[in-house]
Amino acid sequence: MRAVVFDKPGIENIRVAEVENPRPGPNEVLIRVKYAGVNPVDYFTINRGGTPMPHIPGAEFAGIIEEVGVNVKDLGVGDAVVVYNRLFDGTCKYCLMGHEEACVNGKLIGVATQGGFAEYAVVPAANAIRVPSGVNLDEAATLPVGALTAWHMVVTRAGVSPGDLVVVFGATGNVGSYAVQFAKMAGATVVAVSRRADKVRGALMDLGADFVTTPDEVSKLVSELSNGLGADLVVDAVGQATWRISFSLVGKLGKWVTAGALTGGEVTLSLPSLYSTEASVIGSTGGTRRELKLLLDLLSRRRFKAPIHARLRLEEVRRAFDIMFGGEDRVGKVLLTP
Repeated sequence: MRAVVFDKPGIENIRVAEVENPRPGPNEVLIRVKYAGVNPVDYFTINRGGTPMPHIPGAEFAGIIEEVGVNVKDLGVGDAVVVYNRLFDGTCKYCLMGHEEACVNGKLIGVATQGGFAEYAVVPAANAIRVPSGVNLDEAATLPVGALTAWHMVVTRAGVSPGDLVVVFGATGNVGSYAVQFAKMAGATVVAVSRRADKVRGALMDLGADFVTTPDEVSKLVSELSNGLGADLVVDAVGQATWRISFSLVGKLGKWVTAGALTGGEVTLSLPSLYSTEASVIGSTGGTRRELKLLLDLLSRRRFKAPIHARLRLEEVRRAFDIMFGGEDRVGKVLLTP
């Protein structure tokens, strides 16, 4: 089969090559990959290394089951599935609470295993979630990283409420484009922040943003909208580059939540500014299988959109990363199509 592969860390080392087709073991399924989402986690895996090596990246993908292993009962050949990418043991304290994303032995498909930037991939049957009718496979492929991370962050962890003033940094990205939608679904007033606000304003407002502005202008806008009180919730998965401005926007009793550190993870926090405002700083990562199934149901009922910017061939993987990191005025996901 054809796959994106690298023998040693470094984006310059990725190539498309013919590799041996995988076969499913007991409790596993073989998936013919139709679409694979391109995400920062894939870029960092390529540059830091994955397991095993040579490695096939790709943490987010959907496709059709081609073969099932021994003991697989609930899935069959021909089923359309999307992959929940968190490996979990199902027995630890957190798994038993329904929080597979917090499993003490948790790992990521595409990082600790071969991933979905290939024509075929093998995953545990427990990680293959059937795609309902009414959801296209390209749409489903945008959910396990982008949408699930945003839902878990905005809805589950931060508990967005009707009437909240919500500010979303990195609003055009994989997570941000969904965070905008989920905050709006909850009845919030949504401020989307993008360096290219003028060029992406229409697209973000179509996703539910009430206001679209730049990092340089967001403080003034939030002050005007809140009568100087600040935001109820600030969503910032960008990281170090936007931390200072994003945290400064949080009002009293407000919340700041993140699920990423794309531009770096080392920041400085003034403790008096934290306790004097009684603000909450919240971390979030991934999401649960239950939440992914809920998102599939909501999407099948067209409660939100699955924004897709581009569909590219495996051979265009480097271009995909260029687009993701700012090469175009992107809103939504870049997909690879094996």
